[in-house]
Amino acid sequence: MNKTNNNYKLNDEQFEQLQTMYIDAIVDSMSTKDLLQYVTNDMEDFCNKLTEKELIREIEYTLSEEELQEFITTIKEE
Repeated sequence: MNKTNNNYKLNDEQFEQLQTMYIDAIVDSMSTKDLLQYVTNDMEDFCNKLTEKELIREIEYTLSEEELQEFITTIKEE
């Protein structure tokens, strides 16, 4: 059957369920290598949209100030 979205008439809850089922099916079909690449690409896209200040805050919030300092030290030593 070739139906468009309009023919299914899903309510908001059903649409959320459809999204969840689709996401689960895609994730389940991916290898660990594929998942790692997907997350890496997604994180790169996310970080590319941040300013330096925003990235620093994100690293401090997500990891720690100590880890940020380690990153900066490593970068400056190179």
